[in-house]
Amino acid sequence: MQLLTFTLGQQQYGIDTRNIVEVLPFISANPVPKQGEEVRGLVRYRGKLVPVIDLCQLISDRPCQLRLGTRTVVVKTIPIESDKESYLFAITAENVIGMSTTMPDVKTPEHSESFVGPIVDIESSTAETKAIQMILVNSLGNNTNLQTLLSYTRQETEQDKTGAPDPVRLANDNQR
Repeated sequence: MQLLTFTLGQQQYGIDTRNIVEVLPFISANPVPKQGEEVRGLVRYRGKLVPVIDLCQLISDRPCQLRLGTRTVVVKTIPIESDKESYLFAITAENVIGMSTTMPDVKTPEHSESFVGPIVDIESSTAETKAIQMILVNSLGNNTNLQTLLSYTRQETEQDKTGAPDPVRLANDNQR
């Protein structure tokens, strides 16, 4: 399994690349009022509003600092059940290092109460193996504040590409 790796303090973390849509330079988010500290706000990604979660805030209780290695990573959930849909959100992470490959027998847990997954061994260019803590994107996507923002951004996607409101919704609004 391939992981995008980053460092926070002395601990290395990794995100399964199957969840990654794009890795971007740090993007400043538009703040959203009355959200938890872990929510940086919203960014526009390819014409869609996408909520941004700050991993530093979640893990070490401080916001990510703007550094050369700080990145905005657009991720998607991978539905486990066929009736669920995938959705996009972004995370901000410091010291994004690069890609690592886990040892061949590593399996990602399907369900977890926490967004922090198992510690796995990664292959190294030296003879030693390194331990890395996995971040589970699907579990991170269950964050209550993130879900609230996702419900708002889903409403935005009901507009057509010209930015005009959905005619059915507009008719319903005019009847009120």
